[in-house]
Amino acid sequence: MKTLLRHLAYNWQKKALIAMAFITLTVAAQAQDGYVSARSFAESQGIVYQWFPIQKMLLMRKGTKSVKLRPNDVVAVVDNTEVQLPAPPKIQDGQIMIPAAVINSFFQETTNAVPAIMPPPPQMIPIAETPAPPKPAPAAFIEDSSEAVLLALRHSVREDHTRVVLEFSAPVTYRGEFKGNSYRLIISGCRNLIPTKRTNPSGRDIAKLDINSGSDRKGLVLSFNLNQKEKEPTVETLVEPFRMIISLPSGTPTPVATATQLIASAPAQLTPAKETSVTEKPQETVAEPAPEINIEVPASAQLNPAFSGRTVVIDPGHGGRDKGFIFSGRPEENQINLSIAQHLKAKLEETGLKAVITRTDDTDMSQSQRIAFANRQGGDIYISIHTGGSTDQSKAGIACYYYGKDGTNIKEAEQGISTDAVFNEWFKNTRFDLALFLAKKVNETMIQQLKVESRGIHSMPLLPLKFIKNPAILIETGMLSEKTEGKNLISDKYRKALAQSISNAVVEFFNGIVIKP
Repeated sequence: MKTLLRHLAYNWQKKALIAMAFITLTVAAQAQDGYVSARSFAESQGIVYQWFPIQKMLLMRKGTKSVKLRPNDVVAVVDNTEVQLPAPPKIQDGQIMIPAAVINSFFQETTNAVPAIMPPPPQMIPIAETPAPPKPAPAAFIEDSSEAVLLALRHSVREDHTRVVLEFSAPVTYRGEFKGNSYRLIISGCRNLIPTKRTNPSGRDIAKLDINSGSDRKGLVLSFNLNQKEKEPTVETLVEPFRMIISLPSGTPTPVATATQLIASAPAQLTPAKETSVTEKPQETVAEPAPEINIEVPASAQLNPAFSGRTVVIDPGHGGRDKGFIFSGRPEENQINLSIAQHLKAKLEETGLKAVITRTDDTDMSQSQRIAFANRQGGDIYISIHTGGSTDQSKAGIACYYYGKDGTNIKEAEQGISTDAVFNEWFKNTRFDLALFLAKKVNETMIQQLKVESRGIHSMPLLPLKFIKNPAILIETGMLSEKTEGKNLISDKYRKALAQSISNAVVEFFNGIVIKP
């Protein structure tokens, strides 16, 4: 048995060394002229890589080690200390290239070096005895296929509530308890596992969220410490995949939702004696017909030729399994967002601008994928397209958002947000003044040309705008839950008018920028 264990240990060590050697050889191949791709090295070694195009600065960080570099500058800042480089970083074929020796010296304490000469393998002794049968795995590692698993927890901050989405691998049951500013969601029929794929919803509406196992270590209990105690949260359930959508209000009481407002269930007002199952499929609803709309929004101005070819990154919010806001009988938000974004891309290209879009179909796309795509494009501005919705069906109008720190919880420092070096560097070097200027242009142009109401311009710590390197805004193009506006959003002609109006605002934004010689 000991011989077998030695054999397995050697094989594992051999595979690890081969993998490490492959990474080293790959980097070495790129470094024939003494330079190596900073991005390739960072990705292979688990180093945080952040490029700031406006400041022309590269930040690399792993553990407590941080390095700031600038192309064509022989001075680097390592842990707040200036260090002379043997050769400056350079930009080659769109990549940041750094002297290989510099990388090794900067991160040698945090990067496992591959031995120059691999030690010879220990002498192998043939296994004569019959190996013992493998022992069964401990009970803690045996999967119970009959129980669901919480796969992901994500959230988004809306104008009047914070939405928390729980995605499960199979059906579950739940009950809610609301008392004072505390809301407990007790979920049965799932394993007591907390997902690694999750976001921290603490902020404007939620002071704190605790996730614990239920009684007898069965199920999960989510305890929300809310920043208000007037209005009870609501719960919606969806199937395929099985999801629970919890809407946690900001504090201002709103009218009680009617049955037509929610697609799968009414607001949860449950007692311990009664459980609600999400295995029941929602009732079939009749799709509303698109209204006849006679609206035309012409192009209002010509783009200053100096900005011809500038890039606008368009992000249709949600997608795939993430449907966004849903109102019975009307298209899902992710479909409306994609339609408007595609029309906007076409309108912007007609002006002479370059437009790229994060997704071209109804597919899943994580926030990290959207950020990586946008930052790779090197766009001049970033526009996230969304559709609003509320349990208060009287709310109407468009709203524009740009990123702001207000509303973040100080305890988020534990999640690497408030005190994280990368976040602080991004926040310090991003032009939020230009984002505000763009939001104002979009807001005033849409009000004038579409004759719609405005729900204002807001600075909020919205996840879709975080870590976008260039001026970024999020537009809620209307309220899908409102009687008239929601129906208008069904119309493709209205969506084209929305796109034209946003395109006009973007042209006005660029025309309003003075280029200094």
